[in-house]
Amino acid sequence: MKGLDYSQPLSLYIHVPFCTRKCDYCAFYSVPYSKVPEKWIDRYVDIIIAEIDALNRDYGKAYYTVYIGGGNPAMIGWENIRRIVEKASENGRAEEVTVEMNPENVSASILSLSDIVTRVSVGIQSMDENVLGMLGRNAKREDNIRALSLLSSSPFRWNADIITAVPGESVETTLMDIEAVASYNPGHISFYCLTFEENTPLIARAKPIGEEEETAFLSSGWAKLKELGYEHYEVSAFARAGERSKHNMVYWNLGQYVGFGAGAEGSIGWQRVTTLRDSETVDAFVAAPEMKCTPLTATETEEEFLLVALRTKDGIDKKLYENRFGHSFDSLYSEAIKRVSKDSYVDSPDCFRVTEEGFMSLDWIILQLAMGL
Repeated sequence: MKGLDYSQPLSLYIHVPFCTRKCDYCAFYSVPYSKVPEKWIDRYVDIIIAEIDALNRDYGKAYYTVYIGGGNPAMIGWENIRRIVEKASENGRAEEVTVEMNPENVSASILSLSDIVTRVSVGIQSMDENVLGMLGRNAKREDNIRALSLLSSSPFRWNADIITAVPGESVETTLMDIEAVASYNPGHISFYCLTFEENTPLIARAKPIGEEEETAFLSSGWAKLKELGYEHYEVSAFARAGERSKHNMVYWNLGQYVGFGAGAEGSIGWQRVTTLRDSETVDAFVAAPEMKCTPLTATETEEEFLLVALRTKDGIDKKLYENRFGHSFDSLYSEAIKRVSKDSYVDSPDCFRVTEEGFMSLDWIILQLAMGL
């Protein structure tokens, strides 16, 4: 594959765009399962497997991580998930293999994948029926409880997603969500604010809460998660010891990964790789899957690195930065850093990182630094 660095680890993202129905806030590419002819499902999987097979022969080594997301991967069935993971494991097992799940699809049958899947990510979002209704979720509270109970006694490492700052929700509701989910002892919790996206049903019937209210939701939630023993290692990610998401760290470190499936994205060298999609069906992908490579300039790559690396607790390693971009971090950003509140960052000879207080104004901080490019 053009641009691939064979000396570096490589991860895979596989996109399964099928859903029972799309949640009202979701802007990810997905297709209602009922609109897809059954024959296309196996054909879709066959194409992904063929593409992985070609990459296997080219790369020749085990992948670092594999992530199957959506959409709702359960829509293609456990056997097809097994086929994909087994193909991706032909050169050796990845260190982490994650499958996304919706709560209503988590059942004892998922244990059949425990020999090849190491991690499950389940979209709980909330334990409150009113919040679930506002979000247009299929899953109800009882589905969430059943999924949490099963995963808590399973051999999988697992993550639970929680959304906060939903219109009509209170801070107390968010804290109860966190406590309820944490009582099942997931190793990882993703905790993030509801984002209002264009052309979604939610934006047509509700308005985002104010910035000050959003800050209250986040600060209260962050404090509760830390109280419960979770490390705040990325803006929206909390983990117990040894439970950080290896796959997500690939994104945040601007590592290389290949995306397979309609609408999937990847990052190879200084280029973004997108698998083209049809807006309504997967017919076009099944008929002729096509990858589009978009070269990134040095400045665009550097901006993207700032955007992802400063989301993490670890921040930017200045030596690695210089090796990657050919100039020192301090020489480029020292003046811009002076415009940032000193409570918002830690700047040492080895590292620049944003504090938890700085996470609240991260977009503004990144903008200040990007102006130095």
